[in-house]
Amino acid sequence: MRAIYLVLGLAFTGIGIVGVFMPLIPTTGPLLLAAFCFGRSSERLHHWLTTHPRFGRFISDFEQGRGIPLRTKIVAVTAMTAAFTYTAVWALPHPVARAIVAAIGVWAIWYVLRLPTAAPAEG
Repeated sequence: MRAIYLVLGLAFTGIGIVGVFMPLIPTTGPLLLAAFCFGRSSERLHHWLTTHPRFGRFISDFEQGRGIPLRTKIVAVTAMTAAFTYTAVWALPHPVARAIVAAIGVWAIWYVLRLPTAAPAEG
């Protein structure tokens, strides 16, 4: 199982890095999944990700239950709303597929909104 978690962690890290540069490609979710997978496969990679200068604080705050920053919540909910709305209204022709995408979107947005909001960084 460690090898599977390692491969998944590397894949999610790659998706997260691509998401930094490409609009509508998520960054946060894949990096959190990568940290989860590395936590079960590679202590060294997990440490690297959780101490990364750009993403480390966010990931460690999430893992320790301190939540996510308000700005991240706003950006995530805005991007998810736009993506799910576009997909459900314009990209999918079948009403059942639209309803499924809409339900997933509502659940995903609800999940992000219910997460604790992290205190602003000091300094």
